[in-house]
Amino acid sequence: MKVYLSDDADADLLVIHSYLAERNPAAALSLAREFQATFVRLSRFPFIGRDRSHLMSGVRSLVLGYVVFYRLEADRVTVLRIMDGRRDIDSEFQR
Repeated sequence: MKVYLSDDADADLLVIHSYLAERNPAAALSLAREFQATFVRLSRFPFIGRDRSHLMSGVRSLVLGYVVFYRLEADRVTVLRIMDGRRDIDSEFQR
């Protein structure tokens, strides 16, 4: 199954990477590799994430320092958002 990033998730990744790269380029590269490995894992095992349907119908999440929110669709996995777990996630999904 292919993994696609929504525009919001793509923007989230850019902000995360830019912030970290400015402070610690090696850590930014390491985190980018970790995200890539997570997306590969999601493509193979799309049900590994926790059900988060209370946020939005069909949403699941994985935690890897950041929380990756995604939805399974007929032929793909769509990553909706990537957020720091310390944020008010409920309010972010109500926007």
